[in-house]
Amino acid sequence: MVISYAGAAVTTTQTAGLPSGSTFPLGTTTNTFSATNVFGTVTCSFTVTVVDAENPVTTCPGPVTLNTTVGQCTATGVIGTATATDNCTLSPVITNNAPGTFPIGNTTVVWTSTDGAGNTDTCQQIVTVVDAENPVVTCPADVTINTDAGICTSTGAIGTATGTDNCGVPTITSNAPAVSYTHLTLPTI
Repeated sequence: MVISYAGAAVTTTQTAGLPSGSTFPLGTTTNTFSATNVFGTVTCSFTVTVVDAENPVTTCPGPVTLNTTVGQCTATGVIGTATATDNCTLSPVITNNAPGTFPIGNTTVVWTSTDGAGNTDTCQQIVTVVDAENPVVTCPADVTINTDAGICTSTGAIGTATGTDNCGVPTITSNAPAVSYTHLTLPTI
């Protein structure tokens, strides 16, 4: 700043703040200057405000596949941890929206990093839950049935198998023939 008065030399001095061309820190810096001549001294001040407007950068863990918890149609497990970097905040806060238990199928987990200025960034991770647990089948009890009248076969009831599964009702099929044959042992004559 140059102030001149005919016949009076002026001396300017910076009394606070950083000189022009300096690297200003995050936040507000007040710069104060004074101008002095034979008539006295005057001062003026102005502020330089540096704000963090840059978002952090979030890196998600890769996709994860979890097996259902035994006896359940959901899963819990380790899905990894996102990381984040930022131009001003050493360790941005990282959060996610992962549920406590994951349902069968795909769930998108959104990871969010937030820096000290409130700037955010997100990334997404897919967590897939598969049912790797076999169903349980209970067979009917062994049966003995008589042949149908006049023939050497039987169409008698043999019972029905039942089953349970951690993720629904299983489909039960049978390889029993449509007609059950009984071997006859004929006497030797």
